[in-house]
Amino acid sequence: MLSNFNLKTGLVEGERDVEGFFIKPLAGGGNTRATTMDFKTTTAQIPFQQIKHFKIASDNSFKLNKNRLTVNAGFQQNKREEFSNIDDIHETALFFDLKTFTYTTQFHFAEIKGFKTSIGVNGMQQTNTNKGVEQLIPDYNLFDLGGYVFTQKTINKITLSGGVRYDTQNLTTKDLLDGTIVKGNAFKKTFSNVSGSAGLAAQATDRVNLKFNIARAFRAPSIPELASNGAHEGTTRYEYGNINLKSETSLQVDGSVEYATDHISFGLSFFYNHFNNFIFYRKLQSVFGADSLVTVNGDNLTAFKFDQKNALLTGFEAMLDLHPHPLDWLHIQNTFSLVDGRFANAIEGSKNLPFIPAPHLTTEFRGNFKKINPFIKDLYAKIELDNTFTQNKIFTAYNTETKTSGYSLLNIGLGANVVNKKGNTVLSIALSGLNLTNVAYQNHLSRLKYAAENLSTGRIGVFNMGRNYSIKINIPFSYTLK
Repeated sequence: MLSNFNLKTGLVEGERDVEGFFIKPLAGGGNTRATTMDFKTTTAQIPFQQIKHFKIASDNSFKLNKNRLTVNAGFQQNKREEFSNIDDIHETALFFDLKTFTYTTQFHFAEIKGFKTSIGVNGMQQTNTNKGVEQLIPDYNLFDLGGYVFTQKTINKITLSGGVRYDTQNLTTKDLLDGTIVKGNAFKKTFSNVSGSAGLAAQATDRVNLKFNIARAFRAPSIPELASNGAHEGTTRYEYGNINLKSETSLQVDGSVEYATDHISFGLSFFYNHFNNFIFYRKLQSVFGADSLVTVNGDNLTAFKFDQKNALLTGFEAMLDLHPHPLDWLHIQNTFSLVDGRFANAIEGSKNLPFIPAPHLTTEFRGNFKKINPFIKDLYAKIELDNTFTQNKIFTAYNTETKTSGYSLLNIGLGANVVNKKGNTVLSIALSGLNLTNVAYQNHLSRLKYAAENLSTGRIGVFNMGRNYSIKINIPFSYTLK
């Protein structure tokens, strides 16, 4: 597999003048109002980022008698550049050159007395080099290696499965620099741990399926969490890492029940996850109790720092799909999800985890038509009401979060496959319209929710996308070697 793409996209900061109009910087200093053409153009303006991503991967499978060996390897190079100097639009403020080599080797044993067993090794080698005038994270080398064993067995209508793995990660960084000044010392870290899981899937009846799993997992802190120290244009904040972070570990229990007939489907799934050393980020406060601000190139950015505490994360999702007879083509699907996160001990009087999604309900009316004529099949048309409820369970410590009002979005979609005389798909087309009523809303997880204040209205941050239409066309290509 080979892929290569080049993406140039703008970065929203949300700066406005006293009358509430968006502004843009001017070369030589100062700013001016953004014009109508600025909003219509597809040319990215300061600040913006350019991402060049190259990927090549090889998947191989070898049959060894009744056993099978798979060997997969891949290489990726991600060049991420951020441009923020209006006086020199070609100057790269940040430039991460990230090279990653990944590998996986798995040996699948022939089935023995109903047991399907496999062992494997996988990992990666990663190198990051800073080539911009600023540094947010240091140059680093990371080596990750893990090994595992997994087995499963089906007894009548019950499938049992389980596995265990061991991972180790070695990280070496260089000094984090601000010009010639060291703002973060070089360090070496090693993280390792054992994880595993056990579960079962049972077909209780012809219409009812049950699943249950228990697992122990771990996650090593990422480079930004450990070592960042700088302005992050994409988040409109200044980020400080925490070199003393430990690995996250968690114990999770999850399960589901599914019920299906010809005209009704129902599903309910849940999870319970207890974290040790849960990693999160929070605002920093000044000695006067207000937000800690860092001035970068004349702009005041709110400072955030990564921290960790013990925490609990729980949630569930319920789905109900109706396709009543004789309207078998019609599907009325409702999906509701809820997530709750709490710290084991309150921080500044608050136990809620930061940045937890709000309760969400989606109702969709969808018509599926398998064949319209000899050349059009799999036609669908849908109308969707996307409801997001108010999120008032927020992390209030250090003024990290604010409440977010609920909203409802109306979306539509239409699509089909165009086929040839042999019935093979030659073209797939999909049309969509999102937020048709042009609702002004903010997603609770949006980083832009905390951008600059609109002095004309008193509202904080940038709102999410308004009415939007799109068309997507897929043309499949295939070539067979004989």
